Amino acid sequence: QKLIEKFGYPWEMMPLMYVILKDAGVDIDEASKRIEEGQHVVNEYSRQHNLNIYDGCELRCAARQCG
Repeated sequence: QKLIEKFGYPWEMMPLMYVILKDAGVDIDEASKRIEEGQHVVNEYSRQHNLNIYDGCELRCAARQCG
């Protein structure tokens, strides 16, 4: 529950938080660190590939044809 509150995730994320916490040896600080590292990786990937992770679609590139 502390991880859900810390990161502002919905309650539907509880099973994922449980798995992360269990994998981190029930260490909340280690689990938080892993979540933050994951967020960083996703943000960096989306920035490098010009992705919008909120709608799941690529942003339109200037080279892409519309029509």
